[in-house]
Amino acid sequence: MPASPERPRPGARPDSPTSASAANDRAAWETYLAQELGFAVKVVFNRARTEPVRWTWETPRGPQGRIELRLHERFATAPLEVRTAMVSWIRSGKRARRACATLDQWIAEHIATLPRKKRNERFTTTGDHHDLAALAEELYEGVFASDFPGPEGRPRITWGRRARSRSRGSLRLGSYDPEDNVVRIHIVLDRSSVPDWFVRYVLFHEILHAVLPPKPGPDGRRWVHHGPEFRRRERLYPDYQQALAWEELHLPRLIRAARRIKPRTTEAARVGPAPRPARTLERSRAAVVQWVQQHLF
Repeated sequence: MPASPERPRPGARPDSPTSASAANDRAAWETYLAQELGFAVKVVFNRARTEPVRWTWETPRGPQGRIELRLHERFATAPLEVRTAMVSWIRSGKRARRACATLDQWIAEHIATLPRKKRNERFTTTGDHHDLAALAEELYEGVFASDFPGPEGRPRITWGRRARSRSRGSLRLGSYDPEDNVVRIHIVLDRSSVPDWFVRYVLFHEILHAVLPPKPGPDGRRWVHHGPEFRRRERLYPDYQQALAWEELHLPRLIRAARRIKPRTTEAARVGPAPRPARTLERSRAAVVQWVQQHLF
C-alpha cells in the first residue's frame, strides 16, 4: 500500500504530493505493477488532464523490457481497484472493458473535476518550413466551408512547443483541446522532408474534432472521440489513404526525430557568449603579466 503523505512543504500546493511522498507512491506503483505484469515499469507522475494515463515501451518489448507509465499525480494514492484495473488495461487495452470503465469513472471523479490551470501560451502558425495558417485556410475554403462559413467558432491553431519526446513506440502528431478550442500540431512535422499535404491532413483531422467533438458513450462514462460520423468524413478526405500510407512508412523516423528535438536557441546563444566583465579581463591581463615577469625576467 502507498505510504502516508508527509506534511507539505511551506508554499507547496495542498493537492500536490511532496517529493518524498511522491517517490514512495511511485515506488509502490512500480513494485505492484512489476509483480502483476512480469516486467519492469517506470512510473512518472505529471499534471496532464487531457491525457492522465499513457504508457509506452521504453525498451524493446519482452520479459526483460520496461514500459514507461505516465500518470496524473492524483493516481499516486489511488485505491487497489484502480491499480488492478490499470494492470488489466495495460495487458489487454480496450478489450478490458470493465477495467476501462473503472479507470474512466475514477478519472471523471478525481481528475476531470480539477480546476483548470490557465496556460501562458504563445500561438505560432508560421514554422521554418510550413505555414499552418495558410494550410488551415485551404481547409476552411474547401472541406470545412459549410462547417465554418466565417471565422466564428474556428479553433485557434498553433505549433506545439519544442520539447523532446520520450516515446519510442508512438507519437501524437496533433491534438485538439475542446475546452480552449485549440489545435496543436507537433513541431516535428515542421520539416522539409514532411510534405505540405500531410501536414494539411493532420490539421484536417484535428479541426474535424472541433466539428465533431467527443461525446459520452452509451454507458455514460467512456468518451467516444472517433465516432461513425467522424470516421465517415475522415474517409472522404481526398488525401486520406495517401496520408495513412505515408504515416505508416515514415512514423519511425518522425519518432526518432522527436526524441532529438532541442529548444530553439536564443538570440544571445546564437551570437556567442557574452563578454567577460572588465574586472575579469583585468585579472586575466594581470595574470599574464605576472607569468611573463616570472619566466622571462
